[in-house]
Amino acid sequence: MPVQARPQCSPGGLTDEGRISGTWTFLPENNVPRSSAQSYDEVPFPNLPVPGSQPERLSTIAALRGMPPADLSRVRVLELGCASGQNIIPMAERLSGGTFLGIDYSAGQIAAARATARDLNLVNVEFRRLDIANLPPDLGTFDYIVAHAVYSWVDAETRDKLLAACRGQLAPHGIAFVSYNVYPGWHVHDMLRAMMLYDSRHARTTDERIAAARGLLHFLNDSLAKENPFTATIKVQLTQLMAQSNAYLLHDHLEEINEPVYYRHFVAHAARHALQPAGEGVLGIRFSDYLGSEAEERLSEITADPIEKEQYRDIVRNRSIRHTLLCHQNVELTRSLQPELLQGMYLSAQLKPQTPDVDPRSPELARFTAANDLRISTAVGFIKAALVHLGEIWPNYISFEDLIAASCERLEAGSSLSADEIRRLQDNLMQCCAGGIAAVNAGPQSFTTTVSDKPQASPLARWQAQRGDVATNRKHEAVRLEQFERHLLPLVDGQRDAGQLLDEMAASAEAGRFVVFDQQELVKDPVHARRALGIALPQSLARLAHNAFLVS
Repeated sequence: MPVQARPQCSPGGLTDEGRISGTWTFLPENNVPRSSAQSYDEVPFPNLPVPGSQPERLSTIAALRGMPPADLSRVRVLELGCASGQNIIPMAERLSGGTFLGIDYSAGQIAAARATARDLNLVNVEFRRLDIANLPPDLGTFDYIVAHAVYSWVDAETRDKLLAACRGQLAPHGIAFVSYNVYPGWHVHDMLRAMMLYDSRHARTTDERIAAARGLLHFLNDSLAKENPFTATIKVQLTQLMAQSNAYLLHDHLEEINEPVYYRHFVAHAARHALQPAGEGVLGIRFSDYLGSEAEERLSEITADPIEKEQYRDIVRNRSIRHTLLCHQNVELTRSLQPELLQGMYLSAQLKPQTPDVDPRSPELARFTAANDLRISTAVGFIKAALVHLGEIWPNYISFEDLIAASCERLEAGSSLSADEIRRLQDNLMQCCAGGIAAVNAGPQSFTTTVSDKPQASPLARWQAQRGDVATNRKHEAVRLEQFERHLLPLVDGQRDAGQLLDEMAASAEAGRFVVFDQQELVKDPVHARRALGIALPQSLARLAHNAFLVS
C-alpha cells in the first residue's frame, strides 16, 4: 500500500500584520549551532515522492483552471530543496523527454542524488548545489517549480528569495507547488516543539538531542491526565510524533527555524511577488476544501473574499499543512470547474457496485462504493454504464471519448449519446472527480496492468527494491514492499519469463536470502519451498501490476 509520509511544509515571511515567528531560542548550550546544510549532511531527511507535485497532476490542474497545460513530452521542472532527489528523479524517469533540475544546499544530498541518477543512466536530470537565496541568473524558466519542505525551515530573506524565484523562473502559464506549515493546526506542534527544544538544550550531539526529545514525548504521553479534553488533543500529536523516524523528528521539530503562518498571510506574501493561488495540491482538482452546506452559507454571510473564506475553513479544519499552487498574478483563472474540459482527458476510478451484475439498461437505482468509502448512486443508464466500466478497468485510465464509446457498447450495440447526454455525463463525472470518487489526468497512464510473458518493472523501482522496502511506482506514490516482492522486483527486468523468475527466487530462498512460509508455517524443504513460490509468484506479479510498477 502507498506509504503515507506526512508532507513537510513551509511558510513564513513578513505578514501584513508583522512577523509570525516559530523560531525558538533553546539551542544546544554546549554546541555551536550548525548550518542547515550541515544538519542535513549529518542526518539526511527521509526523502519520498510527493504525488501532488508531479507534472501530470499540475498539468491537469492547469488545464482545469483555464491555463494551457505544459507539453509533458517536453516539460521543464525545477525543484528547490530537492534533497536526495527522490521526488524529482521518478519524474525524470517517467518523462524522459523533459528537462529536470534539482537544487539543494546540502553537498551530501546533492552527491546522493547525482549517484542515483548515474546508476539509472538518467541524462535529463541535473543536480546543482546552490543556495536558494543566491540563485544564478541563467537558470531559465520552468513549467513547474516544486518547493517542498523548504519554506518553513529557512530565514525570512530566503523565504522571500524562494517566492522571488517562483516568479522569476516560472513560465508565463506555469505553476509553483509550495508546501508549508499553517496555523491554527500548528499551534499544538509549536508547543511540543518548544518543549523538545528546551529539554534537549544541554545535548552535545545530534543523537543526544533526538534521545532527549523522544524521552520528553514518552514522558508526556505517560504523564498526561486521563479523560481530559486537552489530553485527547495532545495524545493524537504525541502518537504521530513517536512513530516518526529520528530524521523526521530532527528536521521537522528540532531545527533552529520552523515558522508556520496563517494562509492569508502566505497569500499576501505571494502577492508581493505578483503570484496568486491556483489551488491546493492535496485537494486534487477542487479549488477549495468546502465545509457543509450550512457552514458554507454562514461563511458567505461573514465574507465574500475567497482568501478569507479559505482562512476560516483552515480554522474549522484546524489545518496544519498546506500545499499551495501558485501562478502569475496576470493569469486569468476559471473560478469553477467546467465539465467540458474533460474532453481529451483521462479518467480512473476504483469503484465497486454494491450489487453484482449491474444492468445499465435497467431503470433501477445502482449504488457504487469508492476506495475511500465514498458512495454514489444513479438510475441513469449511460452514467451507470460509465461507472461500471471505470470500476472494471481500474487501475487503468481511459480517455473521456473512449469512456463514452464503452458506455454506449454496454447499453446497446450501435447506440450513441446525444449532446445533452454527453453534457450530463460530463457534469456527473466532474462531480465525481471533485468529490474524490474518480480521478482525472491530463495524459494517459505510464504503466501497464497486464503481466506479459517477460514482465518489466521500471528501472527506478528495481533499483530501490535492492536498497530498501519502499519503492516509487509510476503513479508517483511510495509503496511499501513485502519481503517476497522486494526480492522479486529487481528480477522483473523484461529478460526473464515466469519459469526463470521462479528458478531465481527458489535459488535465493535456498541460499537463505529470504524465508518462505506456507499457511503461516516456515518452509525449509527446497521442493516444498519451490511449490509455495510457484503459487506466490503470479500473485506477486499481479500485485506489482496493480500497484503500477510494470512498464511492459
